[in-house]
Amino acid sequence: MENLKKYINEIKDFPKEGIIFKDINPIYKDPKRWNELMLPLQKLISISKPDYIAGIESRGFISASALAFKLELGFIPIRKPNKLPGRVIGINYKLEYGEDRLEIQQNSFEKESKIIVIDDLLATGGTASAAGKLITKAGGNLIGYAFLVELTKLNGRNNLDCKLLVESLIKY
Repeated sequence: MENLKKYINEIKDFPKEGIIFKDINPIYKDPKRWNELMLPLQKLISISKPDYIAGIESRGFISASALAFKLELGFIPIRKPNKLPGRVIGINYKLEYGEDRLEIQQNSFEKESKIIVIDDLLATGGTASAAGKLITKAGGNLIGYAFLVELTKLNGRNNLDCKLLVESLIKY
């Protein structure tokens, strides 16, 4: 996976000053590279056998929905507030620069369904941790997390349940 780093652009001061954003969009526009990135996740999901794949808004939707479609699994969108119709279950969480909220539709899955959460990037782990807590709050059986990129110096893994599967493909 190290060879894919050359296709990831670094954009300074985005979305705010001091952050170096890892832009994986160049991989998405190249089917060969995207397939190379997705194959390990596909294998991981085939081995862990979840009932559903949950993707975190918005970049997590790309890989999570593609994998769910390919593997004929249900997809659960985890969204920012006020984006989903009907009754929702939500959770507030703290970010390094404020507070946010994630929501899923009530009855998105059957109780005790095995669910893996997928996102594009693991940084501090705050958003992923909140997504996992939301799945559990809604009655799901969270089995793990998978990320395309991990910023290891930020120790985001430490904010995730160490008893669960936590996998990342490209590490910085």
